[in-house]
Amino acid sequence: MYAIQSAIRSIQTAVNCPRLTRFSLLAPKTVEVEFANGSAYNLSAEFLRIYSPAADSKVRLVGGEKVIFGRRHIGIMSAEPVGNYGVTL
Repeated sequence: MYAIQSAIRSIQTAVNCPRLTRFSLLAPKTVEVEFANGSAYNLSAEFLRIYSPAADSKVRLVGGEKVIFGRRHIGIMSAEPVGNYGVTL
């Protein structure tokens, strides 16, 4: 039952997701994204480092809080498209 609910949630999320219309790299610290619904975001390299799925393996617990080391001095040197919708930073 849980698997079916999870699949339905995934499909609904994909259907309701706005289309990306612009992606700009402002190296080394910021990425700008804009969507078809008019929303636009400036995402810092530090933010992307913290919330990247790849960062999960580098999470440490310090005083009961999650800490990702090396996040303040992170920079983005390039952005390359991957497949139809992904980006490698």
